[in-house]
Amino acid sequence: IPRPLPAQPVEPPPHFITAGGWRPYVPAGRTLVPVPIPSNVHGLPTLRWSVLTGQEFPIPAGYFIGPNEKGEGVFGAPNRPTSTLIYATMDSGTVPALTEENRRQAVEDLRWWRASVVVLGAQPKEAVLRELMTGLLGQPQRVDDVWLWDVRPLVD
Repeated sequence: IPRPLPAQPVEPPPHFITAGGWRPYVPAGRTLVPVPIPSNVHGLPTLRWSVLTGQEFPIPAGYFIGPNEKGEGVFGAPNRPTSTLIYATMDSGTVPALTEENRRQAVEDLRWWRASVVVLGAQPKEAVLRELMTGLLGQPQRVDDVWLWDVRPLVD
């Protein structure tokens, strides 16, 4: 017998997002990179950030159903090395030993995504994700209710 899908609670987005605190940091043609990067497994709450603002700022990855480079059907954009590292850290709950290659790849991925800022809001894996992103990008700023890495000097 068909029955309704069960409802699940949804984390509210950060005030930084809903109040427009992101605006001075994300110029036209650049992206706000939420952590975790949206995927069908790890980043559904961060995907909502852009949606709730009427998609006023672009984000990397996001919702996608279509062919990959081999013509196979896929759900979601292909992972970049940094998004894979973020997901692995979330799954294990620990930050791996980071290398200069990880840091180099993070900057390359930020350039690929046309990033201006990386933003981490409150969530269950916040502590380990903050440690990971600090290891990759340096110390963040606390802006309103998020951790923010202004990466424009790294990618320009």
